[in-house]
Amino acid sequence: MPDERDIYSSSPASRKDYGDGFYEDDREYIPENDNDKRRMPVQSQKPGKKKKTGKVIRVILLIFAVILILTGIYLIIVLSRVNYTNEYPDHSIAENDGITLRSESGIVNIMLFGEDNHKEGETGRADSMILLTIDKNHKKLKQTSFMRDIYLYIPGNGYNKLNAAFSIGGAKLACETIEYNFGIRIDDYMIIDFNSFTDIVNALGGIDIELTYDEIVYINWQSYRNKQVDTETEIDPDSFTYHTNDNGEEVTSVHLNGRQALWYARDRDSAGSDFDRTKRQRIVIDTILSKLKNADPIKLLYTIYAASGYLTTDMNALDLCGKGLDILFALGYERSEHRLPTSDNYYDVYNETGMALQIADEDLEKQRLYEFVFGE
Repeated sequence: MPDERDIYSSSPASRKDYGDGFYEDDREYIPENDNDKRRMPVQSQKPGKKKKTGKVIRVILLIFAVILILTGIYLIIVLSRVNYTNEYPDHSIAENDGITLRSESGIVNIMLFGEDNHKEGETGRADSMILLTIDKNHKKLKQTSFMRDIYLYIPGNGYNKLNAAFSIGGAKLACETIEYNFGIRIDDYMIIDFNSFTDIVNALGGIDIELTYDEIVYINWQSYRNKQVDTETEIDPDSFTYHTNDNGEEVTSVHLNGRQALWYARDRDSAGSDFDRTKRQRIVIDTILSKLKNADPIKLLYTIYAASGYLTTDMNALDLCGKGLDILFALGYERSEHRLPTSDNYYDVYNETGMALQIADEDLEKQRLYEFVFGE
């Protein structure tokens, strides 16, 4: 009877036997090591494994594509809510008068104006003027408050209070006035409706701020007299335990909603001066920045959305995205604050504008500003 293996062209009879139970074309072989001449089988990859790997890659790419699409839709919605203006500050106004505007690579200066009592087609009042400096060189986020009542030269309009520059020519003229008098270049500006404070703070779930007894009373009174609440003791000042802070004030930590935080930022009565109000405004902004830094992504995105509808800027949409990312990255920076005029370099004057603040030594004030903005 013939050998059945002979009917196959690749039968064992026609193949080399390695003596280890495997024939020449059974599988691929490799030696275990240089001294071991036995042929060992190499396991081939199963076809199903490649299919699974390809499916995982396709799922990952799909998820990535969906995220990109949703991000794009979110940005379009947010950016469409912003009010863009073509009122750009004219830097040549100062430069043509021989004033060198100081700037530096790695330093971004954005002027923030808190606008109150804004009406359609009219310029409101700038209740706060804060230069936000993103210092990438020293990894710092800096706030410089400009007092509204500083008496200085407004280009094309003579001498007046700084706040008058905003009333006369909006953020454009206010920026040109600051550049002219303090010799610092402002890259961009943002006007934020004060009402945005309410939505931003509420979007973050409220903020915790240390308040004095009088500040609590002020917040209660303003909320009550403006018919926002039905009681004069919405926050009971007698229900807290107070402690002494670094400034020697008796304070207690209070959780504020958006409306209450706005009244706190506007308060210039309980501590008696506009200096104290600018300090409170910096505290609110600093507290919001701290909370944004630790916010979960959903809350962060919602807060940005809430703020966008109250924002006016001279930046275009692309620049706003870039500066917005700069600010988000800078949330992790060390934060510091400054105020103009500094405490020992001004005096009160009474003139045609009423009570105003006169800077005693302008060169000294400029130098202090430069050191704060551009130095450590």
